[in-house]
Amino acid sequence: MQNTDAIPPSQQNCCAIVVTFHPDTLFFERLQRLCDVFKGVVVIDNGSDAVFRQQLCQKQTAALVVIQNDTNQGLAKALNQGLAYAIAQQFAWVMTFDQDTLIYPNILQMLLLQYQTARIKPLMMGCNYWHEALNRPLLNPKAGDGCIERKTLISSGTLLSLTLPPQMGYFREDYFIDSIDHEYSLRARRHGCRLVISTQVLMRHVIGQAETFERVEWLRIPEHSALRKYYITRNCLTTAAHYVQQEPLWGGRQLLRLGVEFLAIVVYERQKKQKIAAMCLGAWHALTGRLGELKNVNPEWLA
Repeated sequence: MQNTDAIPPSQQNCCAIVVTFHPDTLFFERLQRLCDVFKGVVVIDNGSDAVFRQQLCQKQTAALVVIQNDTNQGLAKALNQGLAYAIAQQFAWVMTFDQDTLIYPNILQMLLLQYQTARIKPLMMGCNYWHEALNRPLLNPKAGDGCIERKTLISSGTLLSLTLPPQMGYFREDYFIDSIDHEYSLRARRHGCRLVISTQVLMRHVIGQAETFERVEWLRIPEHSALRKYYITRNCLTTAAHYVQQEPLWGGRQLLRLGVEFLAIVVYERQKKQKIAAMCLGAWHALTGRLGELKNVNPEWLA
């Protein structure tokens, strides 16, 4: 995929998208950071409680738009709603964020500068972040020359050209949550798109529970609920199988990671039986091609 149709990103043509689902009390402080940096911000709420929804509506301005879903429609559908809004408003680029990501004030400025100086103009750019669970940056900030190439990017902190969805489709809504960003990254690579990540730390990001950095280093897997373990397993295996010919090494690493995640549950985590059962069910549904939202979830899987 050549970058001939993409307008370069700028302060004026870039919109921020953030998806919410029962966020913590500090969310509005993080939202204000986004509003201070981006010309347009769209928040898609996936069925949070009535108090939060009312507070969110009160924050609406011409530059801050709120889209409310009555129930949890999944991360992929919410992101797609944000993409559709940004396209309708004639933005050229979007930057997607999780509700618990705290951006640094220079995040967009630095990414725009790195885009301008890049030899090959990427259509997807991620950014390095302070990993709250590991208590360190994801990448060595001194690695590479401003940016390094990556096979996959996480959804939070990704700058995305809006030329991509019409050409290669939107996020996979049948994934519901988890691995949505990995699948989209690999699909972009299949279409000839190069992905890069800024090595400068430009935000703080939470994955799982922060105390996991106290574990043995090779078992520092973010801790999630049993339900999340189900989606992680199912969608990871589905993605690895779908792209096995294109990305065999990436798929192999994902299988290894799932094995390490299983061991971390056995050694460290609570609710071992529920999480192991969830991973087994996720593997079975990946094998049988059963995707979409998991219905009638055991309440113990939500803790």
